[in-house]
Amino acid sequence: MLARILLGILYTATGLAIIGTIVLHNYARITCHWNWDSKDSFMRMVVFADPQMEGDAKIRRLGKRAHVDLAFNDAFMRHIYKKMMSPSWEPLAELSSLLSRSTTHTPRSPTHVSILGDLFSSQWIDDTEFDVRVARYRSIFPDPSLSSSESVTGAVGAGEESTIPVMINITGNHDIGYGYDISQDRVERWEQVFGKSNFISSVDIPTSGSENDTDSRRTQSSRRLHLVVLNTMLLDGPSSDENLRGQTWQFLQEASSLKENNPQDKVVLLTHIPFHKEQGICVDPPDIRVHWDNTIIEQTMLTPNTTQWILNTLQPDFVLNGHDHYGCDVVHTLHHGQDTWIASATDLSLPVSGSSQAEQQQEEVKEPRQQARRVREVTQRSMMAEFGGYSGLFEIKIPSTSTSSSSDNSNINIMGEDELEFHYTACGFFDDLQVWVVIITDLVVVILWALFGLLRLITSSLASSGQARKKTHASLPSEKQKLL
Repeated sequence: MLARILLGILYTATGLAIIGTIVLHNYARITCHWNWDSKDSFMRMVVFADPQMEGDAKIRRLGKRAHVDLAFNDAFMRHIYKKMMSPSWEPLAELSSLLSRSTTHTPRSPTHVSILGDLFSSQWIDDTEFDVRVARYRSIFPDPSLSSSESVTGAVGAGEESTIPVMINITGNHDIGYGYDISQDRVERWEQVFGKSNFISSVDIPTSGSENDTDSRRTQSSRRLHLVVLNTMLLDGPSSDENLRGQTWQFLQEASSLKENNPQDKVVLLTHIPFHKEQGICVDPPDIRVHWDNTIIEQTMLTPNTTQWILNTLQPDFVLNGHDHYGCDVVHTLHHGQDTWIASATDLSLPVSGSSQAEQQQEEVKEPRQQARRVREVTQRSMMAEFGGYSGLFEIKIPSTSTSSSSDNSNINIMGEDELEFHYTACGFFDDLQVWVVIITDLVVVILWALFGLLRLITSSLASSGQARKKTHASLPSEKQKLL
């Protein structure tokens, strides 16, 4: 009876271990999906922030325990990256294909992947340790373009096959420092490995619409989508290297001409340090600590003046950044007749598409939609285990004519016919404790089954030995009779 109870407990533990392991290895497909079908969105970006890889300092501090901790953290982030970068099936489209026995629906990889700064935990590491962490980083976040011979374009038109994702590494304060300790050597060291800290990556916006659209609609102006990568540690000053800061502002001035030259172009801004917001909107309040010479030692957000300048001059349509490990989601609004952008938390109970559909739906009765400009800013929550291993799915599509005329408010592109629709989905994994519970449970179950098998083997062996002895004892009397 006791053996049956123990076996029942073992079967239950095995079932729970299997379920936990399946969820752990397939969480991206189970809990997080692209919002639009692959044939609708022309850009899909997987977003990560603040991995803050540690190294030698932790080993000196914790000894051998640090090696286990670093190995776990590397495996934790590698797992998240691998699962989020694998082709994602849209559940409804997949089910429809299965029911119709269609083979036309295929999974599509993202077109871009970005890590929004603080790749490493310290800007003060020496070159040797920097090289060690670069090697670890590349094993955790392999660049898709380096493992494929196919061309890299970074965008997919409707109905086209997938391309190799473009990887964008963005520098953070723990990579090169704030204004107080930033230097030419640190910036050059980072750029030699990860590319420029300020640059623009542009792709053509494919034509939109259904097959019933007019030729003029389907061959409209050659608009472009610009991904502007900006080193925000060199914006607010003064800086210990004013030459570097001047170069960054010169780049920003040049990037601001994108919309001046073609107002129909769109800009997605990728940075590390978030825009300014009033206290209470995000977890981190606005805070700047300065040295005696006024160079910045630490800042949670950009200054109000810098924030207003970028919103007014660069005119981004969507902003993605990191730095605040808890993440944040806001909409910046410039009302008619005002000269100051106001930040407010995004209402996630409403769909957000276009530059800021949710806010516009809330306020369109109060204020005509043409009289207010709105920009959504998403601060990506950290992918560190302490913060739940978060990532994000950012996608862009052009609404078709039929979608624009739909009566469903969630699909209306209220910014106008020529606007793009943006969508962001936050994807949480598990924290380190939950992952360890699954790992330890799996190990315990494997050990218990091994012990159970060994016990059965021993029991079977003893039983066989006992039966052999009984046969031996049973045969002894007959042998004695023969002798007599």
